[in-house]
Formats: sequence, structure tokens, C-alpha cells
Amino acid sequence: MEGDDFTALGYSAGTVKVNISQQRASWRGIVSVKDPANGLLRVYPYASFPAEWKKTIQEKLADGQEPLAWARSQEQYAVLRQFLPAVPKADVVALRSYRIERETADLNTGEVLTKQLSGLPEDKIKAYGQACRWLALLSDAKWKKKSEREKVSPTLAAMPDFIAACIVLFTEDEVKLPTNYSKLMAKLRDYKLEGAACLISKALGNTTTLKVREEQLEYLIKLYSDKRKPSFELVTGWYNEAAERRAGLGLELWPEITAGTTKNHLLATDVQPVWYMARHGYDAWKARYEYTMLAHRPSMRDAQWVIDGTKVNKRYRTAKGVSAKLKMIVVMDVATELFLGWSFAETEDWREVAKAVRMAHQRAGGVRPYQFLYDNDGSNKLFFKGAPGLHYPAMPYNGQSKTIEGAFGRLQRGIMRADVNHTGQNIKARALDSQENTDGLKVADLPTLAECIAQAELELHQWNNYKGRKGDRLSPKELYAASENPTPQYLTAADEVEAFWLWNEQPITYRRDGLRFKKHGVETVYEVVEESVTGAGITQMIPDLAFHSRFVGQKFLVKYDPDNVGEMIALYVGDDKRFVEFAHAKEAMPRALVDHQADSRAKINVRLDLKKQQRSQVLGKQADINQRLDAEDIQKLGHRFISKDVLAAAEEDFLAAQDVAVVPRALPQAPATLAAAATADAVRTAKWAKMNAINAGQ
Repeated sequence: MEGDDFTALGYSAGTVKVNISQQRASWRGIVSVKDPANGLLRVYPYASFPAEWKKTIQEKLADGQEPLAWARSQEQYAVLRQFLPAVPKADVVALRSYRIERETADLNTGEVLTKQLSGLPEDKIKAYGQACRWLALLSDAKWKKKSEREKVSPTLAAMPDFIAACIVLFTEDEVKLPTNYSKLMAKLRDYKLEGAACLISKALGNTTTLKVREEQLEYLIKLYSDKRKPSFELVTGWYNEAAERRAGLGLELWPEITAGTTKNHLLATDVQPVWYMARHGYDAWKARYEYTMLAHRPSMRDAQWVIDGTKVNKRYRTAKGVSAKLKMIVVMDVATELFLGWSFAETEDWREVAKAVRMAHQRAGGVRPYQFLYDNDGSNKLFFKGAPGLHYPAMPYNGQSKTIEGAFGRLQRGIMRADVNHTGQNIKARALDSQENTDGLKVADLPTLAECIAQAELELHQWNNYKGRKGDRLSPKELYAASENPTPQYLTAADEVEAFWLWNEQPITYRRDGLRFKKHGVETVYEVVEESVTGAGITQMIPDLAFHSRFVGQKFLVKYDPDNVGEMIALYVGDDKRFVEFAHAKEAMPRALVDHQADSRAKINVRLDLKKQQRSQVLGKQADINQRLDAEDIQKLGHRFISKDVLAAAEEDFLAAQDVAVVPRALPQAPATLAAAATADAVRTAKWAKMNAINAGQ
């Protein structure tokens, strides 16, 4: 015997060594010698064991036989292992192609459906393969010949002994085959007919023993689909209550189940998608189950840009206390992962989107991408609605279609997490390394909002210049510079106005001194200008006299550049906002000689000439009209301001008035002067009589 044999009897190697060395009771007389084949092992002669020990050894280790005879038979049996064939190829194919199936019934039609769930577990394939080797050995026709069996060992001459030897060996190898002779022969007959399939347990995929059938499973799905998200235990309780009510109503009996059964059925991979959307919502279902495509990056820069907003995840000081509401909107070139443009604000709106997009165009040298990805966030939709030539929409809220989501995650993990005011990627993040530690954090140590924005902006530049932890790769900035776009598309002035300029709320009248537009507390006077080439070949901008003459007094809707209000505005008319012209800031001329520049006199002269031209144009136009129309016969008839009827009536009244002697009415006099007044009246009456007599004579 060896040490391992004692272990099979229930003794550890240390116990055996101590008991024998100290010759304790029931261990006295047992001796040990070095194993001649391995000097590190000890061998215990069977003859040195007491009688009671020998009996135990025969029962537990030698199948009740004399150990020596048993050992010899084992040596003879072991020879059979060299005749074991490899697993037959047909059996390998059968085991690998087998699919566990589940039969279900369509409750509407009664049709029995079969679902293929999976192949066999790897451990079962290996176990069945070992069994196939022994069955293949036993099926070999040569072993039916006594002479062949005797070649192996005389003890195997009889077929029952040969079978018994095989049983001993595959039992030692823990091969799952019947050890009863009759059952083994039956399995051997099945193997000859079915091959490896005879070994596969019929319980695999068999639903006849399941407590939960299709109808019950659908009821569990219905209960678990509740958006209030009940637990497995609660659903099990509801299910069992329903089973009791069914029994009372005389319906088909449903067996009572445990929470473990509920969990196992509801968490089956083909069942989860059914309840996942109803329980967790469409977005959660979509993120987990919706099919996605694998796409490679664009082959060159500016082929595709993507814009998205995210929290900056930094704490900062405000007048009201500590806040962490700051968000950033970032535009990224997908091919190189270069952050091209960004804006920061506590409240995200379309104006912030416009800032980030405009910055991206400026940093790209005025280049416009071929495609622009964005999600259907309200601020994105509002901005891109006014810039239809700059974009196409990404799938809304779909991280797979926006590679910038992954870039944000790496930016936060690799760069932003170094800040003491970093709040972590997500308060719900599972990884502790992605959660913040606020121990010892003081409000006084936090930056202000402006400082926080500067901090985040610096980190975006760090991302653009980051060359990897080992510095062995090109940074996004270098990748962008090295990439070539053979046919770049550039942003036009019309694109700029359409996408980034803002409307003034009220219309403004264009007057003789131009259009006065006030923004941010600063008033600027604008006028429409045109190019003019001087005799010396110098191009200069001069006021557009034709526009001025045509539109003074016109109300214009104004669109302006929020980043450069004082340079140029766009003028529109009508409720449908029809573009008319661009107006530029009006250049003021110096009044004092001391303020004159080298070209001041020339500019003043141009404008003085324009004033003369304007007056001459008006006079010339009037002269043209008069010259053309004065020659017409219709003008010779003359035009009256007062109609003939009015003039005739007036003349009649005037002549009638001439026939009436007019006597002036006497004015009231004071009593003391009545006599004098009477004398004066007599004199005046005489004068009027004389005048009337003269008139009558004429």
C-alpha cells in the first residue's frame, strides 16, 4: 500500500506518519519502507497490517478480494486501455451538432413549435466522448473471438470476464456507463443503432417535466413587465395567487412555483427581450438588444463631424453655493478624434450649439464637413433646422452612432479625473474608480464658474495634444494635420448668415444718414456700399447712391453676426424675409483738419460728389418728365386746383354782394359821449350817402 491508499480509507498522510512512527494503538506492527521506484514515497507492506485492517482494506480497496490477486487482475485489466479507440468521427459530429430544443405551443393556434436553444455543454461533450470510446471498443467484432481476448490476458477468456474488466476500468475512469451487465448490453445495442445520441439525456430540452408551461410563462412575463418593477418574489406571490383562483374556477391547474423557478424562466435569454422594453423602457431595451452595425472610421478628416453635449462633471463656486451644472457642447472630427469646437453653459440651447459649430468651422480653416452627425436633442434640432446644408441627423440617443460618446468617457477617465473638483463620470457608475471622493473637499478650494470653464477648455486642448500614455502615437491634432482632404468644401458667406447670424426683433427704418442699429449698448450706423475703382487702379468701397435713393424710409428686418456686430448686417424686407443687401458700418469723416489722414480728403470729396450727383439725378429726372409731358396736347388744356362749379358759385355770390349798400354797425358808446357820438354818426352817414351817389352815377 501507498500513502494515497490510506487517504481512501479516511486518514491523512500526516496522521498515518505520526501513528506509525509512534506505534499507537491499532497501528503497532505496521512498517514502512522506501518505494524502490520513487525514493520520496513510502510503501506499507500488506502483511504487516493487523487482521482487522486487512479486512477493511479488502472491502474498501480490493472489492472484497485478496489484495494481491486483485492487484494482479487490475494490472491485467489495465492492458485493455491500450486498445481504446479514439472517439469515432461520426460520434464527434453527432455530439457537436446536437441542439437542445424546447417545445412550446402557440396558444392562439394550438400549433406545437420547437425552439433550438443551444448545443451541449463542453463537459458533457467530453464525458459522452469517453463513453463512446468504451462503447466503440465493446462493439468491435474482434472481441467476440476468445482467441483475441486471450491475447490480452488469460483471465479475459470468458466474455463475462472481459465485460467485467471493462466495467472496472471505465468505472475507475469515472465514465458514465451502466455497471450492471444487462443494462450495459442494452446500452451497447442502442449505441449500434443510434450512435452517440443514445448517451444524451432525454431530459435535455424536455419540457414535459417543467412546472412552467407556455401559458404560465406568458403570465409570468405579463406580471414582470410592470413598469413599477416588481421583484421575483412579488411576481411569484402574484402567480401562486392566480393559480389558486384558477383551481377555484375549475380551470387547468397550475402548480405552485418558487421564486427561483420564476427567476430561471424570466432570465432565459429568449424571454428577457419580451419583458425588457415594457419594464425598463424603449431606450433601455434599445441600448441592450437593438441590432447594431460595425462601421470603420472615415478615411480622411472633415468627412464626418459629430456634435454632442455632456456634463463637465466639475464642482465650482457660485454666489448661491456649490454647483456642478456646467455643460459643454463639443464638435469632433470623427476620423482623427480632434475636438474642433466647443461652448460652455449651464443651460444648453441652440445658441450654444451655434457657438460650438462656428468655432469648429473657424478652426478647420473655413472647411465644411461632408456629413454632420447629431442627435435629436431640442437645441440641436433648432439650430440645424436653420442650417439645412450643414448636416444629416444621427440616430437619436444612440451612442453607437456617435463615436464622441466614447471619446467623452476617455477624456473624463484619462484627463479630467485628475482634478480635485471632478465629480466622477457618473454618480451611478459601478466602478469605484469612476466615482468621486469628497472627503476633505473644501468650498474655498473650488474654482469659480469662469475658472471651471477655463479649466475644462484647457483639458480639451490636452486631449487634442495627447500622444498616448507611452507617447508612441500621433495626437489628434497631428492626425488632423497629417490627414488630406483632396476636395474640401468651404463655408460660404450665405452659409455663415444662414447658420450663425441672429435676427433683430424689430424692423428698423433706413434713413438719409443710414440705418442705426444698437446692440449690447453700442449704436452703429450702417450703409450699403459698392466697389469703385479709382483712376490709379485702387479699389475702394463707396456708398451705393442708387440704393440710398431707392430705400430711404424703408423698414428693414435686420440679421446680424453675434460675434462681430459692428462690421456688417443683412437687410431683409417683407414678412417672408426676402434678402435685399448687406449693409456695412458707415465710415465717419473727420471734422477737424488735425484729424485728417492721408486719404481723408479723397474720401470726403467722393461723398461730396455723391451729394451733388444725388441732387443732379433728381433734377435731371424731373426735367426729363417735364420735357416729355409738356409737349403733350393734354397739358395745354390746363389744370385747376378748384373745380368749375365751385368757381361759378363763388362768382355769383360775389356779384350779388356788390348790389347791397353796406352800412357799418354802430359800436356801443359810453353815456358821457353820446352827443359826440351822434355828431360823428351824422358825419359818417353823409359820407356814405355821397359815396353811394357816386357809385350809382358810374
